[in-house]
Amino acid sequence: MIEPRLLLCSGIKLPENHALREGRRVVALDSLGPEPNVNLRLEDVARVFLRHLKPRLVDLLEIATYVYTADCATRRGEGWLNDHTTEPWPRDFQFVIPVRDVDFWRSDATVEALQAVLSFLSDDKFAFQFEPLSKDRPIQGYLQFGDSDDWPFQRVERVLMFSGGLDSLAGAVETAAKGGKLVLVSHRPVGMLDSRQRELYKQLRTTFPSTPMIHVPVWINKDSNFGREHYQRTRSFLYSALGVVVAESVEAEGVRFFENGIVSLNLPVADEVLRARASRTTHPLSLDMFSSLYRLVTDREFVVDNPYVFKTKKEVVSLIANHGAAELIRHTCSCAHTGHFSSKSQWHCGTCSQCIDRRIAVLAAGLESQDPETDYRSDVFTGQRKDGYERNMAVNYVRHAVELEGMTPLAMATKFNLGLTRAARPFPKRREAAECFVDMHQRHAETVTSVVQQQLQKHLTALVEGRLDESSMLASVAGQKHLESSWKRYADRILELLRAGLPIACKTHKPKDEPHLQEICDGILTARESDLVREFPFMRWASSLTKPDWSAEPLLLWVELKYVRTKSDVRPITEAIAADITKYGDSGRRVLFVVYDPQHLITDEARFSEEIVRRPTMLVDFIR
Repeated sequence: MIEPRLLLCSGIKLPENHALREGRRVVALDSLGPEPNVNLRLEDVARVFLRHLKPRLVDLLEIATYVYTADCATRRGEGWLNDHTTEPWPRDFQFVIPVRDVDFWRSDATVEALQAVLSFLSDDKFAFQFEPLSKDRPIQGYLQFGDSDDWPFQRVERVLMFSGGLDSLAGAVETAAKGGKLVLVSHRPVGMLDSRQRELYKQLRTTFPSTPMIHVPVWINKDSNFGREHYQRTRSFLYSALGVVVAESVEAEGVRFFENGIVSLNLPVADEVLRARASRTTHPLSLDMFSSLYRLVTDREFVVDNPYVFKTKKEVVSLIANHGAAELIRHTCSCAHTGHFSSKSQWHCGTCSQCIDRRIAVLAAGLESQDPETDYRSDVFTGQRKDGYERNMAVNYVRHAVELEGMTPLAMATKFNLGLTRAARPFPKRREAAECFVDMHQRHAETVTSVVQQQLQKHLTALVEGRLDESSMLASVAGQKHLESSWKRYADRILELLRAGLPIACKTHKPKDEPHLQEICDGILTARESDLVREFPFMRWASSLTKPDWSAEPLLLWVELKYVRTKSDVRPITEAIAADITKYGDSGRRVLFVVYDPQHLITDEARFSEEIVRRPTMLVDFIR
């Protein structure tokens, strides 16, 4: 389990014997002192709106910045605990933060709303202790300019969150096309992303020259000495807090995200995508919780919404073209790995889920000419993919779409009941919202399968001639890898390692008994644990000399090893497997039976395996 953290912020000190220090690693975060390790430039906002920021809003931004920094800098745990039943994914954060409006932040309603949204976003535990701020940050005096009622952006309906991706561009384009005024807010964590956002904004102004618009990019990042946790589930808290500060400055009614509903709901595309790994950044419940928190902060009615929650990515991209702004698509960036690879000419990796989403949506909308292939470091469909995450992402993406397309609305509602119910909770007509979510996912599935089929046809000759890299999406689909479930592919990888290692390890000396064989196999698998984790990044291998012999708990997979040493072992092993079939089958477990039979004493494998293969959740393999 990851060590609990105590985050001491803005230079605050606690005595060495303070109770909050017990059992926690202390981390100092500071955005106010002479040598800050967290960089928050409030003047980015204040300079634009020519006014001081309200103390409570400065508090909000600092709290959000510290939470985001702690999230980014604290790696999550790995492995499984408590007999392999507990995943050490959640982290435990205790913050001590000096604030200006201490009574407000100490109120039960505020603390409860803050903890609720952060826990839902990240699955982490958050506790806050707020103290009076003794020394404030300097703000330049020239920022106080008085009333600005005649300013064109005053009292706009919504402040628009502008990430520089396709969805936020579509929202800006649609708003401009309908005659709305644009107040666009961006988070600038790295310089490369900032330049892309600025260029996109420049092109947007050129496309809509008569539309009043303003762009407010805010620099917030952390010291490079901190670690990096790539999930960053609290980023939307920081992002929305920026929007709230700007919304208060222009007296807007709220903050608006633009995100297609497939990403917002983020139903798991694979068995191993569990817990907060299925991001909740713009989930309907997250936005509802943000609205509740920000109503308290602003002390007025305040809404955080997403008008694209029932649209697919293809439908969102089509809006851009429908409003005459298709040329802007090439200036957007959708990649999850922006800033992780250096290239002045390529902004997309081509392997992450966001790149897959983007490319399929653009092709489905008939806008391929606006999204050059050269902008992708690796072609989404034909490019080489590394073993592990990249290959699994492509296979799981297609598999998920094929499964969705083959489901009836009732079957989909049943399988994803919890996810759909939770997403529909903030809507007044929950049943109707859930039905819309199901229909949206079916449209998405049809789009994905249609584009993949078109790409297979386009590259059919290269596929037949063996010129496509075997790790590519299309080669995997042609090999029907997408029709195999995650647990079966994981079981296949285990068998591959045992088939390669066991005959060599036992070549000169056969195991004396089954526990000895288990130890040998455990050594083979443990030695390649890094490979297993790399290929299935949310997995850890667990071994035991009790039943089951091994387990991969996130996939509900158990592995049983049987050793046939003499002819007389066949019958008791058959009986033991029959008992295991009943025991594990009734519990809903998936089981891989590995039979080590070096002397070929089992002569009729089909008959021996008959009862096992009847079960869709069980596999058997013989190693000799």
